[in-house]
Amino acid sequence: MNLTIEQMRKIVDGAPDRTADVYCVGDWGIAYFSLEFRSVWCEEEKDWFDSDYETVDELGCDYRDIVLLKDLRAAIADHDHTDFVSDIRNHISPMTIVQGDL
Repeated sequence: MNLTIEQMRKIVDGAPDRTADVYCVGDWGIAYFSLEFRSVWCEEEKDWFDSDYETVDELGCDYRDIVLLKDLRAAIADHDHTDFVSDIRNHISPMTIVQGDL
């Protein structure tokens, strides 16, 4: 599943809580799963329901449509990471000549 950063944010923000491990798109729609608690989130009921799923393979989704939320959170954090360098001279070897210094 190829996702844009905006789509990743929407999926993570739409997760019911931090116990959701997996986002899945199947023939029946979109679902969040908690493999730790073996539960599926029902959007209509706004509640978790017990399920018989014990592994990601049992979710009934095409493997390309299963996304681990921890991977999305990591990708978002990596995308949002910026390295602000106020003065490049403090981040390079003292022996390096900066073009503007000549």
